[in-house]
Amino acid sequence: MRSSLNQMESVNYHNIEPTYVTAEDVISQELADSLMALVDERGKKSDWSYNPDCLEYQIANPFSKIRNDPCEVVSELLPELFNVGQSFLRTVNSAFQNTICEMATGYHGFWVLKYMQNGKFEKHCDWDASYQGISPPVVGTVCIPLNDTYSGGETIIYDNGGTQKIVYREKLTALVWDGWTQHSIAPITQGQRYALVIHYTGTAK
Repeated sequence: MRSSLNQMESVNYHNIEPTYVTAEDVISQELADSLMALVDERGKKSDWSYNPDCLEYQIANPFSKIRNDPCEVVSELLPELFNVGQSFLRTVNSAFQNTICEMATGYHGFWVLKYMQNGKFEKHCDWDASYQGISPPVVGTVCIPLNDTYSGGETIIYDNGGTQKIVYREKLTALVWDGWTQHSIAPITQGQRYALVIHYTGTAK
């Protein structure tokens, strides 16, 4: 599979409050199609209280082995996924030097999400200093919409005062924010929304 993220040539840094990053066409359409098929066939009901109308499928998450479901198809996808994961690890470390993030050192594998109609995710931040004592806390997040055949479902980023700053939903384009930035997913009004999410773990200053 081909990835267009080889040299991160399409990454854009937006130095507002909060700082966020966008990068276009970061995965291939072939990979997106395979991930959507995986969550359709093997996805499980999300156990996050904020996210009841969602299926999730986790790949290569060392901190949540119970929800990993390895299969032959996944092994074929891992090279491109790991390329994306490592590329954005470098991006998180360079982009958020002006935030509380000290260093991203790894990530919680790859989460494939399927939001049903009326599904949403309330405003929250991803930083969790304990994460049930299982893993380091989340210091950065990458979200990549896998399709655009739905209405609603925008990713919304808020400033420190709780005001909406960014509303985003570009297919195969990554949106990256730090672990302390509040964000939400608007309700899906029509269709189904698929996304790939990578949570980066590390340390705070």
